[in-house]
Amino acid sequence: MAVINADNASVFDEGEIYILDPAYTGPLSAAVPAPGDAPGSMWLDFGLLGTEGVTYTPGVEKTFYDGWGHPRFKGKTSKGTLELSFNALERNAITAGIAYGKDDGFISVPKGIERTLLIVTREDGIEEVEYTCRPALLTTGAWTKSESGIRTFPITADIMSDANGHLLGTANQTGGDPTSWTVTVPAGTTAGTFPLRVDMQTVVGIAFDATSAAVKTALEAIVGTGNVTVTGSAGGPFTVTLKNGGTLASPSAALTPAGTVTVTAA
Repeated sequence: MAVINADNASVFDEGEIYILDPAYTGPLSAAVPAPGDAPGSMWLDFGLLGTEGVTYTPGVEKTFYDGWGHPRFKGKTSKGTLELSFNALERNAITAGIAYGKDDGFISVPKGIERTLLIVTREDGIEEVEYTCRPALLTTGAWTKSESGIRTFPITADIMSDANGHLLGTANQTGGDPTSWTVTVPAGTTAGTFPLRVDMQTVVGIAFDATSAAVKTALEAIVGTGNVTVTGSAGGPFTVTLKNGGTLASPSAALTPAGTVTVTAA
């Protein structure tokens, strides 16, 4: 039977999309903010976005091969693509530059622009940060002026790959400075299990009386072998150090008697 873990399902509360100022001349790696940090002045904000959020649409060209008496016995894919789409609700310098063109006072022949994108999304205060590895081609579709709805600029971003075939880079809440946490199981607990969550990933089924080695093994399933240390007696409290940084939490536990596992910064 499959293990269902609802904590690994995401409903994003908010997000922003930015373009990199073409006047910026530094390395992209220096411009990408860490999760939780505000983007620097080199990032220009699209402004208010539609509640549809951002849609990721991958595509491939498929070729199928037939044999004598064996149709479609083999298939190949090529020319992989990724398209991002979202609705921008503001007319500002960025959206006007894409929809209207570069000349003030005119709507010019549509051409699109190429810019590096930064996508920041949040769920329950935890951020995911993505950026295009190369400038994306930005174009817009039809927009309407009316009294029945907000003028919306539908933006499409065709993502270009780098030499390694990478389209988007991810700055998640690992790779930073180590963080330490104290995990405490309620006193008097006699049975049950509890989960632990590192940023957006959760491991379940940790026994209430687990040893520090068992907790370490469970967390390594998320952060990787050797990236966490756990000390403490069986049943805790435990001191957990995430070597690459990250936020540790414990969603709802199934303990007897009912109780909550607390996680605090050490």
